[in-house]
Amino acid sequence: MKFRLLFLFLFLSLTSAIAKEGMWLPFLLEKMNEKEMKSMGLKITAKDIYDINAGSLKDAIVIFGGGCTGEVISDQGLVLTNHHCGYGTVQGLSSVQNNYLLNGFFAKNNQEEIPCPGLSVTFIVRIDDVTAAVKQGTNANMPDTTRNRIVMTNIAEIEKKMAKETGYETLVKSFYYENEYYLFLMEKYTDIRLVAFPPNGIGKFGGDTDNWAWPRHTGDFGVFRIYANGENKPATYAKDNQPYHPRRSLAVNIGGVKENDFTMVYGFPGRTSEYLTSDGVAEIMEILDPARIRIRETRLSIMEASMKASQENFIRYAAKQAGIANYYKKWKGELLGLKINDAINKKKKEEAAFTSWVNGNTERISKYGNLLAQMKALYAKQADAVKLNEYINEAIWSSDVIKKAAMYPLMMKAADTLSNLDSLVVYARDMKGFYKSIDLNTDREISTALFKLYEEGIGRNTHTDAAHLNWTYDHSFLSSPERFAQLVALRNKEDLKGVIQIDPAYVTWHYFDSLQKSNLVFLKSNAMALNRLYGQYILALQEYHAGKQFYPDANSTLRLTYGKVEGVKPQDGMRYTHITTLDGAVRKHNPNAEEFTLPAKMLDLYAKKDYGQYAVEIDGVKTVPIAFLASNHTTGGNSGSPVLNAKGELIGTNFDRIWEGTMSDILFDPNLCRNITLDVRYTLFVIDKFGGAGWLLNEMKLVK
Repeated sequence: MKFRLLFLFLFLSLTSAIAKEGMWLPFLLEKMNEKEMKSMGLKITAKDIYDINAGSLKDAIVIFGGGCTGEVISDQGLVLTNHHCGYGTVQGLSSVQNNYLLNGFFAKNNQEEIPCPGLSVTFIVRIDDVTAAVKQGTNANMPDTTRNRIVMTNIAEIEKKMAKETGYETLVKSFYYENEYYLFLMEKYTDIRLVAFPPNGIGKFGGDTDNWAWPRHTGDFGVFRIYANGENKPATYAKDNQPYHPRRSLAVNIGGVKENDFTMVYGFPGRTSEYLTSDGVAEIMEILDPARIRIRETRLSIMEASMKASQENFIRYAAKQAGIANYYKKWKGELLGLKINDAINKKKKEEAAFTSWVNGNTERISKYGNLLAQMKALYAKQADAVKLNEYINEAIWSSDVIKKAAMYPLMMKAADTLSNLDSLVVYARDMKGFYKSIDLNTDREISTALFKLYEEGIGRNTHTDAAHLNWTYDHSFLSSPERFAQLVALRNKEDLKGVIQIDPAYVTWHYFDSLQKSNLVFLKSNAMALNRLYGQYILALQEYHAGKQFYPDANSTLRLTYGKVEGVKPQDGMRYTHITTLDGAVRKHNPNAEEFTLPAKMLDLYAKKDYGQYAVEIDGVKTVPIAFLASNHTTGGNSGSPVLNAKGELIGTNFDRIWEGTMSDILFDPNLCRNITLDVRYTLFVIDKFGGAGWLLNEMKLVK
C-alpha cells in the first residue's frame, strides 16, 4: 500500500509538471491533451473548446489589434483585453483637454462609446492541415532556396484559392520548423469603439517598477465593443452600425479562485524558442539580450526625463515608453532566469545524451550524426551579423527623424509618376501626425546617445558621428514642420529629388538601410539552413523521446495552455502566495510617486469598504481580490488572453509573468514559471463601483 501511494504521488507530480508546459493547438486537444486535462480537473470537452461545426470557446477569442488577445464577454460584442493592449489606441484618442490615459474613460451608454480608427479584432473561423499541399513538388535533396520558393508559391496559391472559396481572410503558417503547415481562416472587424478604460492610477498602477513582478496590484484591463453592419458582418465605421452578436461569448464567473484550481489560458502567444540548441541559447545570453538591455536602458532614461518635464511629452511618449520598458525588463528577467537555470550547460547535457543515443545505432548516425555540429557552425557564422542587425534595430531605428526618412524614396517615386507635384501636399498632412507624436529635442538627445552606443558595439562611421547628427537635426527637411513644408512646396521634380538625396537624414537612413538589407540577405540564407536543420532536429527528438507529446513553438496562432492556480518559491527564503488584494494596493499608495498614486475615488471606496458583490474575506479582512498566480505557459501575445476555469468560464485576464520566469520563452521551468492574471472581480469592481458603468454588467452572463 505504501509503495502504491508513493507511486501515485510521483505519477501525479510528474503529470502536473508536464501539464504546465506547452502551448497546444486547440484542434488537436481531443487527440493529445483531453485525457490529461480531465485528470487535472477539466469539466468540459475538447469540442467545447474548439469546434468548427458548433459554437465553441474559440468563437469568443480574438486577435486584438496587431499583437494581443481579447475575449468577447457579452452577446452585444463587448471585448475585454489588457489596458496596455489598448494603450496606444487610447493615447491617439487623448488630448490635454481629454486625457483618457490619466483620467480614464467609462461610457454611460452606447452613444458615448468612442470610435477607434485603425483598431481591429480578428476571429479564427477554422484551422486546416495543409501540409501535403504546401510541400507538393519539394524533396529533401533540394537546395534551401529552391524548396523555399516552391513552398512560398504553394502557400500563396492555397491562400488565394481558399479566400475566393470562403470569403474569409486566409493565412498559412508553418509549425515544428516547417515540418507541418496549417491554414487559418479569419474574419476581421474594424469598427471597434472604446467603452471603458481605467485611469493610469489603476490600469498602470505600479508602472515599470512592478512590471514583470509579484506581488502585483495593476488593474490591467480595457473594454471595447465590436460593431457590425445589419447582417452582423464586418464593416467600416458607420454611425448606424450595430453591436456585433457573437457565435459565443464567455460566461463571467465571480465565484473566485482558490489555490490548486484548474486553469486554462486561450489566446495568441507570439514567439517562443523552446527547442533551441545550446548555441542558440548562448546567442541570446551573450549577444542579443545584453545589447538590447543596454540600449533600451539608455533610451528609457532620456525618454522618461522628457515625459516628467512636459505634459505634452508625456502624452507623446506614454505608449511608446510602455512598450520599450516592457521588453527591456522582460529581457533582464529572461537573462536572469537563464543564468539561474544554467541554461547553456543544461542544453549541453541534453545534447550529450542525445548524441550518445544517436551513436548507438548506425542508421541514426547516418541520419543525425552531424546535425548538432552543422548547427553549431551556422551559429558561429552568423554571430557578427546578428549583433549588427540588433544594433541597427535597437539603436539606429530608435531615431524617429532618421527612421522617418524611409518616406523619402516613396516621395521621389511619386514625383516621377505625377504630372505636377501638388498632390505631395498629402505628405505634409501625414507629417502633422508625426510631429504631434514626437518631441524633436528629445529625439535628438536619444539619437545622440544611441548612436554612440552603436559606435561602441559595432564601430564608428561618419553617419554616427555626433557632429553629423547635429548637422542632421539642424538642417534636414524632416527636423521641423516648417522645413518640411518648404520641401513639399517645390514644384520641379528634379529639384525635389536633388535636395532629398542630399538631405542628411536621408543620407544616414540610406546608409543603414542598405547595410541592414545586405546583412539580412546573409542572415535569411543562414536562417533557412538553420531552420532545415532544426526541422530534422525536431524529428530526431521525437524519435529519441518516443511517446512524448511535442507542442510547436508559439507563432502568433491560436493556442491553449493549462495549469493551476498556485504560488511559487522563487528563491531561498522567499515565497509568493497566489493572490493579491486592494489592501495591498492601498499600502503601496504613494501620492509622491506617480506610479503608485491611486485615484482619490478608489481610496474613498476603500475607506468606506464599498465593495458591493465583489468583496471577499481573506484572513479575516474584507477586501477585493486584484490578481492571482497560475502555472500556465504564456508569452507575449497572451496579453489580454482569457484565463478560464474548469468549466470554461472567465475568471481573469492574463497580463504578465513573474520576472524570475520570463525565460519560459526559451526554457520552461515548472517550479518557477508563473503567469499573472487580473482577477475578473477587480475588473468588474472598477467598471461598476469606480467607473459608474454598471450598465455593462447587464449584458454579461455572471455566474458563481
